[in-house]
Amino acid sequence: MRAIPIPIRKRILELYERGKSTREIAQFSGFCVAAVRRVRQQFRERRTVEPRTHLCGRKALLTPERKQRLRQLLAEQPDATLAELGGRLDRPFRTSTVDLWLRRLGWKFKKTSGRRRTTASRRRRKKGARV
Repeated sequence: MRAIPIPIRKRILELYERGKSTREIAQFSGFCVAAVRRVRQQFRERRTVEPRTHLCGRKALLTPERKQRLRQLLAEQPDATLAELGGRLDRPFRTSTVDLWLRRLGWKFKKTSGRRRTTASRRRRKKGARV
């Protein structure tokens, strides 16, 4: 849900000062009664019409402390698996989360092209084909 734009917030407060009811302001602005009432309440509490959108959303799990711990673990054991790294943090994390964090920190994993199958591929032969 998006925040009510600042010009509309100012207009809502002006209409309150003119003596309009909450229901009239809600019909005029196109927002619900609760949203209009909340604009007025927030202005009384904080003395600003600015929305507090910086507090919205999901909090990041990769805190500076975890970054530091992850770097420390990599310095101690560079060949550790993602599962080992995830298990050694302050709480267990899945391998996909640790992989994402390592990529954000600039760590890349080289895929070895030297790995080949140890056995021959098992392709089916067509009927009637000669060996």
